[in-house]
Amino acid sequence: MTITNVDLSSCDREQVHLVGAIQPHGVLLVLAEPELRIVQASTNSADFLDVPCERLVGQCLDGLLGEENTAAIRTQLVKKELANATHLISVPFLSSQNGVVHISGNRINGLLLLEFELSAGTVEMIPAHAYSSRLQDMIQQLYGSAGLLSFLSVVVEQVRILTGFERVMIYRFDRDGSGMVIAEAKETNLEAYLGLHYPASDIPEPARRLFALSPLRHLPDVDYVPVPLFPDQSPLSDGSPVDLSHSFLRSVSVMYTSYLRNMGVKATLVMPLLKSDKLWGLISCMHHSEPKYLAYEQRFPVELLSRMISLRIGDLENLDHYAYRTQLIQAYCQLIGEMGRAKNYHDVLFGSKINLLNGINADGAALLENGKVTLLGITPTAYQVGLLAEWLAQQKDAVLVTHCLSYNFQAAGEFSAVASGLLAIRISRVNLTWVMWFRPEVLSETHWAGDPKKPVIIDDEDQESRLQPRTSFALWKETVRGYSEPWLDCEIEHVRKMRQSLHDILIEQTCQLIRLNTELELSNQALNNFVYAASHDLKEPLRGIHNYAELLRLEEGEHLSGQGHQRIETILCLTERMHHFLEALLEYSHLDYIEQDFQIYSITLLVEEIVDMLKKTNPNESITVDIQPAMPDILCNSTFVKVIFQNLIMNAIKYNAEAVKTIKIGCYTTNGMPVFFVQDNGIGISSEFHEYIFQPFKRLHGHKEYGGGSGVGLALTQKAITQHGGRIWIESGEGKGSTFCFTLTPEHVEEGGE
Repeated sequence: MTITNVDLSSCDREQVHLVGAIQPHGVLLVLAEPELRIVQASTNSADFLDVPCERLVGQCLDGLLGEENTAAIRTQLVKKELANATHLISVPFLSSQNGVVHISGNRINGLLLLEFELSAGTVEMIPAHAYSSRLQDMIQQLYGSAGLLSFLSVVVEQVRILTGFERVMIYRFDRDGSGMVIAEAKETNLEAYLGLHYPASDIPEPARRLFALSPLRHLPDVDYVPVPLFPDQSPLSDGSPVDLSHSFLRSVSVMYTSYLRNMGVKATLVMPLLKSDKLWGLISCMHHSEPKYLAYEQRFPVELLSRMISLRIGDLENLDHYAYRTQLIQAYCQLIGEMGRAKNYHDVLFGSKINLLNGINADGAALLENGKVTLLGITPTAYQVGLLAEWLAQQKDAVLVTHCLSYNFQAAGEFSAVASGLLAIRISRVNLTWVMWFRPEVLSETHWAGDPKKPVIIDDEDQESRLQPRTSFALWKETVRGYSEPWLDCEIEHVRKMRQSLHDILIEQTCQLIRLNTELELSNQALNNFVYAASHDLKEPLRGIHNYAELLRLEEGEHLSGQGHQRIETILCLTERMHHFLEALLEYSHLDYIEQDFQIYSITLLVEEIVDMLKKTNPNESITVDIQPAMPDILCNSTFVKVIFQNLIMNAIKYNAEAVKTIKIGCYTTNGMPVFFVQDNGIGISSEFHEYIFQPFKRLHGHKEYGGGSGVGLALTQKAITQHGGRIWIESGEGKGSTFCFTLTPEHVEEGGE
């Protein structure tokens, strides 16, 4: 039964390194060091070593190999780390057969694994000088190749000559784990696989990881019978199976052998191609006509060649993109140089001549900083970039690379035409700064080896469902949507360097802001000191002017003309206004001298106290106040909080022409942060004045209207809120009443108040 919606994640969880069995063309011994005591042995030991596994377990290695050979192995064990299977020594056959035993070893989880591989006398032994001459010829041909694909075409031909396998392919992995055959040499009667794509499920993640660990994997016969280890109980204290990740003889997955049978393959030889220590691809050798075994002597030059090929791949890829890489370096240097000279790096990133798109193959770019989006070129909308930034904020990596964005972020399907490819770098977590580059969708026809949407079948034999690899590898053509051109390594390197430079610039600008803020705070403190002192000192002479004018009116009034009386009244009125102004100025500057003493207070109780006091001082007003009972307790300075609510409630009473003045005081939560509000049914404020009213000494009405005032009340309120680290805003319209809202920073909030 073929299925299309099967969960393939089980393939990625398969523990193929803990199989507890080996292939039958060698023997595995598991030893405890330092005594080299055998604690497990493969059950085929009698076939090659003439000693049953039951007798081997428990004895030391010198009882099997003799003291001289064991001493030679101990010498190698001291010299070599044995992180991977490493050849230690070769000794004459330990059984009645003729030939040589090659002993390799690797250490894992405190155990030593020794593998015995037999080279019978029938194996063709090629002299060392012949190997050397053959390798030199191959290397000469390989290094004569002009580009990467030309080089790999020579590789597959030479590996096929060297191994005798009927098919040799170079299989290159994509970032999503899928892959493509990019070079092939084969017998003429075999179907070509060149250019075919294979889904990631064909070589799942555990298999890719093991391929990267092993310099060479050989499966001489896909129809082999696995050889178990004896005893089957683990020698490890935690009872876990012995890890055979680095074992050359390790048994392979049943899914893998079934897959190979479906392809008509009888034997394989696979070598990893690494680039910067990461799996780039595979050299995959297949034999279709019969099983094929390559002895150690025959495999050694192939393994050596594959290592040399890995070293060459990175150089050739760089050579293929040399001109483009140079262009990126020049663009980077030019952009960073301009930013170093500019006051604002934004102006450079989005300039008309030099900008983020210089040098790089991208159609659009965007910057998101503190919620503000700036766009350049062909991009999604600012709103869509904002959604994308929300998704990016959930990612752990500071650099995100994808050429199929909608595969990872489904909402991107709406704008895949302009942004199927994304390169994104996070500059700062604090203010959520991201720089993004976009590539458009490129429609393409991909040739798959079989239907990629049907990578497996379910076998219902014996009333038990089993996951099996697909049986059809017929050419399957698919029009692919939602993909852009893949990003190159040199492009990723370019944006990584850009990220570091932008990060450094941001840090430098932050340091400059800190320095300027420090200087500004000192300047403001000096100004506040002067204002406080000047206001205090001016009160005394102003009081004298007012008192003398009052005396003049009382004692000399009968001698003054009508105009004289009017001038005396003007002096008294102006000095009274000046007095109120100085009082407000003192109160405004006095906030800077109040001790920053934060304690937990009940907002409900503080508000009730203020409302009670204001009702007593306004006995002739009809006031209805609704106080929300469940407002949270907060960590605050009570003096500041009283200033905040007192000024807001006084304004709600003062600027209100209704017969019954209705005031509502409460709190709601936004994004986990409490927002306090004072709402009234007063005269309201037009939106054009919403920012103006918080400036000191600014009034919207005449000095005698609505009871007069200094115009400092809302400025005081804003300053008190700022001292808490919060902010205040107004929701109002003319004739519609006002709602003043304010917040405190999370550090000053205790949720769950009574």
